[in-house]
Amino acid sequence: MLAMVALLLLACAPLRAQQYSLQNYDRKAGLESLTITALLQDRRGFVWAGTEMGLYRFNGGNFERMGVAQGFDKGEYVTTVAQDPHRELLWVATQSGLRRGDGMHFTKVEPNGQPLVVDVGRPLVMLDDGRVLLVRNDALMVLSGDGQGQDGQGQPWQLQPMFDTAQLAALPALRRITTAYLAQGRLWLGCGTAVCSLDASGHGQVVLHGPGQGVPADGWMGMLLDRAGNLWLRGTRHVSVRLAGATRFTARDLPESATGVVKDDGRFVEDRQGRVLTTTNHGLARWSGAGWVLIDSRNGLPDININALMSDTQGSLWLGTYGRGIARWAGYGMVEGWGDVQGMQGLPNWSILRVDATHMWFGNELGGSVLEDGKTRLQPWPVRVDPLPRQALSLAKAADGGIWIGLYDHRLLRFDPASGRTRLMARLPAFIKTLRVDRQQRLWIATVNGIYYLDGEDAAVQRVAAAQTTDRQCSDIAEGDDGTLWFACNTGVLRYAGGQWSRMQTRGKAPVAGFSAVAVDADGSLWLGANEPGVWRASVQGEQLDIAPIVDAWLDNTLAYFIRRDQRGWIWVGGGGGVDIFDGRYWTHLSRDEGLLWDEANQNAFFEDTDGSVWIGSPVGVSHILHPQEMVARAPHTVAVTSVTHGDAPVEAGGEVSMDGHAAPLTVRYAVLGGSPGSDLRFRYRLSGSDWVDTHSHVINFTGLSSGNYRLEIQALDDDHRTTSASTYVDFHIPRPWWEMWWVYLAEVLLLALLLAIIWRWYSRRLLRQNRQLEALVSGRTAELTEEKRELERTRAELYQQATHDSLTGLHNRRAILEHLAARLESPVRHAAGLAVGLVDVDHFKRINDTFGHQAGDAALLTIAQRLQSQLRDGDRVGRYGGEELLVVLPNISRRAAIERMATIQSAVSAQPHRWGTQHFTVTLSIGMVWVGDEPASIEDVIRRADTALYQAKHRGRDRVSEFMSG
Repeated sequence: MLAMVALLLLACAPLRAQQYSLQNYDRKAGLESLTITALLQDRRGFVWAGTEMGLYRFNGGNFERMGVAQGFDKGEYVTTVAQDPHRELLWVATQSGLRRGDGMHFTKVEPNGQPLVVDVGRPLVMLDDGRVLLVRNDALMVLSGDGQGQDGQGQPWQLQPMFDTAQLAALPALRRITTAYLAQGRLWLGCGTAVCSLDASGHGQVVLHGPGQGVPADGWMGMLLDRAGNLWLRGTRHVSVRLAGATRFTARDLPESATGVVKDDGRFVEDRQGRVLTTTNHGLARWSGAGWVLIDSRNGLPDININALMSDTQGSLWLGTYGRGIARWAGYGMVEGWGDVQGMQGLPNWSILRVDATHMWFGNELGGSVLEDGKTRLQPWPVRVDPLPRQALSLAKAADGGIWIGLYDHRLLRFDPASGRTRLMARLPAFIKTLRVDRQQRLWIATVNGIYYLDGEDAAVQRVAAAQTTDRQCSDIAEGDDGTLWFACNTGVLRYAGGQWSRMQTRGKAPVAGFSAVAVDADGSLWLGANEPGVWRASVQGEQLDIAPIVDAWLDNTLAYFIRRDQRGWIWVGGGGGVDIFDGRYWTHLSRDEGLLWDEANQNAFFEDTDGSVWIGSPVGVSHILHPQEMVARAPHTVAVTSVTHGDAPVEAGGEVSMDGHAAPLTVRYAVLGGSPGSDLRFRYRLSGSDWVDTHSHVINFTGLSSGNYRLEIQALDDDHRTTSASTYVDFHIPRPWWEMWWVYLAEVLLLALLLAIIWRWYSRRLLRQNRQLEALVSGRTAELTEEKRELERTRAELYQQATHDSLTGLHNRRAILEHLAARLESPVRHAAGLAVGLVDVDHFKRINDTFGHQAGDAALLTIAQRLQSQLRDGDRVGRYGGEELLVVLPNISRRAAIERMATIQSAVSAQPHRWGTQHFTVTLSIGMVWVGDEPASIEDVIRRADTALYQAKHRGRDRVSEFMSG
């Protein structure tokens, strides 16, 4: 017995295992009232929301309130919205009366000319014969007719009780109806504290279901027949279900704390996976097959009561709240999230690895976390080493199960799952960017100063000679199906095959800043990410890459943090704006709109699991994409025109629009069917024979159109899925106005002739006088042009200053100082006298910003720039190379003089204190110097050597000048 109680408590535990992403709609989305009373998606695909201030229709981006033009008074309190299952009709119950319409226009339903008010929260039931069942004053009523009786084309509305006096006397529970539901040809009712059922026609015996049939006494408010044939009942305290084929109901009660608040209705909804959900006091409960799973604000839901539920045709779950508007559960059923609420510590998350059949590891800022399959909370990882690991940038698994861990602090660790022991394998000269174990079980290590490898657990770490590869940063490693290894580095792409290294040459439009991500496709071609926005595709031709950029609106603005190929052959690109997937034919963009916890992804935080699902790390946690196939499914949207009006007058399809004397525009409103697209759609439209016009608006206004026949064409553009909808057309005709008639043209000709005669006489008399005035004007204009020329020259000088100088320091900017350096390197004078280049870095500049603020940092940088400038000779130049780095160029100087000059500059500038407000502080400089004599030297080589010397100055304690010494 205790075990069963424990199982029940476990089954009803909050779903803290996931964090979900919600897209919210409030006043900015058009909702004037944020208390939602009803949600429904009709058969056409429109999403409807009932509120305390009216009925709203979702157009794909915002909600539009139905007003007088659609048949509603302002501020009506909507209680129920229902769809006729047999016809394209909507029924809307408000506290001022019942209405019926086609979604564009609604009319009042008034039996005997009186408004028909339905009990709040009670559903409407449409019978097959066209009759409607409703609850009024706790009584079940039958509404028949169609309201067209006056013209002889139909029957007037009639309202009658469902049960006669004898039935009510025999079964008093029928006097208080709390809900009604039609399922499998039978009508189910909440009657008193029990449940009643009868034939849907209303004839036959009424069957009472009470405790003897497994229905406890309660106020039954909601019912649902799920796709498996199970009938669910929801009361204020109990939930029961009659399984398909059974005759009794079985208890499926929620925890008492979840059902303590009495609601007007007990809503059920069935999601696309066939799971039943219902509302609780603090969120939702979802039946898992073994028990209720509670979902609340700890999983990202609004921390307020949910009044309405709806699952749309796209599988999204919509939540209508009490005072917080509407939330659309993005990626419902397809994406799970794991963040700090679930125990993930030390965000952001940098790396992901399945270490065995039941455990996932996540490397993050403070070390790592472990998730055991089936658990609801992450635990700290078992890695124990002194000092504790921080910033676990990369994880890799060896064939024997050992886990390699690469850290930002240069350490390489190995964890043995069998013994639980963690070993320090190496301390590298630079921090580790990524790890990869190849098929020969060799561990490759990409760092910021080159490539290292390890031949086995007991082997020493070896560095690949820079002469063969590079001593610059390498950020990513990929292995092709043939075992070839590819390295993405700042200096380009490196290949290792058959024991030989190759520096790949590029042909085509390659990025200039080097590469940061690489993946190998099945055909051996490469996908490349760079240190600049964009993604490139390269075919391999010997030791050359034929490279070309991928032309795509999203990728053109994406800095690719990772590129991976999964077992399906799909390409995944993670960047600062989300994740893009290429399935071999189409690209799909994923972001928070589709259920990811965050739009930004991290470099090594991609992992394809054994079941084909994908884990993606971000600064706020990890998103687990359960069903990637569904995420990339392409379903082009449908544009539906909701209204065409000229001023306040509606225009019928193909109708005539007389713009004669009317200043009002022709207004076309349209929506996107099928619920929320999950992204910000664009639209384009055109009139026949004209060019496309792009817009984000759901409204088009036309003014000043000439007479003729017109066809308006509208399409929806989904940038996330790279789809364009089929065209939707609106035809209309503008007749010729009276002023375009033949007699009007004749009168205009005659008047024009008379007017020309008058003008000619007047013009002749003034011609001479105007000639004299023109001479004066020419003289004045000549003076103005002279002054404008001077102003233009001043403006050009200002623009040149802005283009070549840094706005903060007034020094040369990066481009200008590099151009100056390039010119000096090419100058023949340099070969005779020598050239010195110093890369200057402000020591501990971040500490100034953190201590005194960024304004103090800017002031210090400006002062340093001024002091540096004052120390230079004629012909010397200094420029801002980037951030707190400055570049000093000293031409016509010997090596010894250059060393002395750099030391003088460094000590003079570092010795002077700085002031910010009442605070005084000293800022020191570190300088990496390169002296170039008559040897050939490129600008890239000079900067690289200066950067190396600067690194040596920093490494030796800062506040010094370090000269680059080759070898």
